[in-house]
Amino acid sequence: MNELARNIKRVAMVPAVGFAALCIYLGYWQVLRAPQLRADEHNSRAQDRLRSVEPGRLYDTDGELLLDVDPGPNGWRRSYPARRYACHLTGYNDRSGLQWSLRDAFAGVGAYEKPWAEFVEGPLHGNDVILTIDLDAQELATRLLRGRRGAVVALGAHTGAVLALVSAPSYDPEGILESKWDYQLFQEDPETPELNRALQGLYPPGSVLKMMTAAIALDLDRVKPDTTFECDGEYEIDGAVITCPKAHGELTLAEALAVSCNTTFARLGGYFAADEFVDYVRRFELLERAQMPLPSSQGQIGDFSGEDRDVLLAETAFGQGRTLVTPLAIARLTLAIANGGTVLEPYIVDNVRGPDGRVVASARAREAGRAVSAATAAAVAGMMVRVVEDGTGRIADLRGVDVAGKTGSAENPHGEPHSWFTAFAPASDPEVVVTVVVENAGTGAGAAAPIAREVMAHLLNRAGIR
Repeated sequence: MNELARNIKRVAMVPAVGFAALCIYLGYWQVLRAPQLRADEHNSRAQDRLRSVEPGRLYDTDGELLLDVDPGPNGWRRSYPARRYACHLTGYNDRSGLQWSLRDAFAGVGAYEKPWAEFVEGPLHGNDVILTIDLDAQELATRLLRGRRGAVVALGAHTGAVLALVSAPSYDPEGILESKWDYQLFQEDPETPELNRALQGLYPPGSVLKMMTAAIALDLDRVKPDTTFECDGEYEIDGAVITCPKAHGELTLAEALAVSCNTTFARLGGYFAADEFVDYVRRFELLERAQMPLPSSQGQIGDFSGEDRDVLLAETAFGQGRTLVTPLAIARLTLAIANGGTVLEPYIVDNVRGPDGRVVASARAREAGRAVSAATAAAVAGMMVRVVEDGTGRIADLRGVDVAGKTGSAENPHGEPHSWFTAFAPASDPEVVVTVVVENAGTGAGAAAPIAREVMAHLLNRAGIR
């Protein structure tokens, strides 16, 4: 009898276990995965439902409208009040820019979904997204880059918040889809206006990378700011000749950064091993993609395992070699120096607000680790102040504010050198970081630095510092 009871229990366990598994399976798909399934672009019923949702709007940090929505004959239609000043942020349709990457937030689906809202609140409304962007800075940078190709990135020095993110040439998102002909012309434009050069453009960094090379050598305690070098206009290493525009004679490391001496920084590449250099590249996140909801490129660096290792390291140390980086990466590097050696992840979305105005998601400063010591960062910052005070970056001087900066002229195989300038101010208590690259424009002091100065002045005025 006991054996029979045990057999009955065993048999009864089979449907019980099956029922439990079925409950778990249904719960997974109908509860845990339900928001994702309802938001999926391939869910036709969900897409029909989404057409009735009034999507949210996009604003700058002051509440200026960047992306609006209006009723149209076939549902809701986007409009672009900021036009070309925010085109690389808004995109030009629901599959480009932040319209695509933040579609769940705008539509109130996925992680932002309230399952009973339609029954309780009536017609559905999406969420508004507020960016960290200053539209006035966007407009200023766009105007300053007019007629050129390049990018401007401005960051809040305390948080890493993106204050301006501009790529040139820009475009008017209102006209892209007026006809197939307009769209085709846009796609085939040799100036590639759709490319967001601030995040996707890859450029040799040129002399702006010298501030990182100096930071590495100082952090490893291989040199001091007053360590002396000799520049006779040329430096030969393994048969390769690295030149300077002029023979600077004897000069210190600080002086070498101020006058952007190529041979000094090429020699500095011999003060550390290739693996040490690569380790600091990783620490500064020089090659990492931007952690933002927009497409970005990964940087590149040469392979130091070959026979030309020493030559490549010397070339890379003064910003040439095979290194390619984005403007955002140089801004992030500059931000680390401004922030005492700590790397911050730049972010562009400040918060997401529901239809009732309540914040449903928000961002904050996020540290990615320490690249160099605070003492090293302070030493490099002091040397960068000298660049602006009496070196190659004098044109970026702002009356009444100490500016720490670095110019760069990056040689490239496709024409004239690219013009770079990166800076932060005030140097003693940084408020803003600005990085500018202008393609094929020659020296950093000639093209990029004046643009950076104007954007920096605007943002400092906004902060009440000037």
